[in-house]
Amino acid sequence: MPKRIVDLSPTISEDLPVRTVGSKFLADFGYPERTTFEHKITEEPFYAADSFLTLFNHVGPHHDAPSHIIRGAASTDQFPLEKFFGRARLFDFRSKPKDQPLTRADFEGTGIQPGEIVIVLVGYTPPTEPDELPSYAYLSGEAAEYLAGIPVKAFTSDMPSLGSIRRYLQLIEEGAQGSENFFPEHYAFLSREIPNIEGLVNLESLLGEENIVFVGFPLKIKDGNAGPLRAAALVY
Repeated sequence: MPKRIVDLSPTISEDLPVRTVGSKFLADFGYPERTTFEHKITEEPFYAADSFLTLFNHVGPHHDAPSHIIRGAASTDQFPLEKFFGRARLFDFRSKPKDQPLTRADFEGTGIQPGEIVIVLVGYTPPTEPDELPSYAYLSGEAAEYLAGIPVKAFTSDMPSLGSIRRYLQLIEEGAQGSENFFPEHYAFLSREIPNIEGLVNLESLLGEENIVFVGFPLKIKDGNAGPLRAAALVY
């Protein structure tokens, strides 16, 4: 048994989208700020509570399926559970500048082994102002290619997206075309069916730990382009 279990998932509530990425991001991409929870209470002849929930599958802890950016590729329900747990290694990049990429050099020479799960902590904090976009150190395409070539078993982080949301909007304005150009950091993993897991919390609780097993099983949603998941770290 592990000496402790660290919960890496925030509580899901109706305001999770705006609480996670802020109003401006959601408005710029045409997404609603809130999801809906509909609760049905039966009082007689017995008490029972039931709920119907809508979820934004790319906000909060989730894995991106290849079908998220590659037409006709595998969906979340087609991924074996073996891809979502394993020995993990934590990298602390909180000192890296926001809105600047993590490069291949940040991971080279660190001893990452094939089959390991990489956990990256950038210290993401959600926007606090209505006109503020998410800001964080993000993963470069070259770094993702390097890690995918090892290959790592999965890439996980507290980033709301592996790439820069600000950069995505800039590319749209520039008229860029093609998922591999918009999302090279995603494409490196997803074209090889390596899970990339975004939106984790509480990663600071793992600092200094050397024996970590990551586990995060996604909901088995038919044809899902992402899978919300409950993530945890087992610390030995």
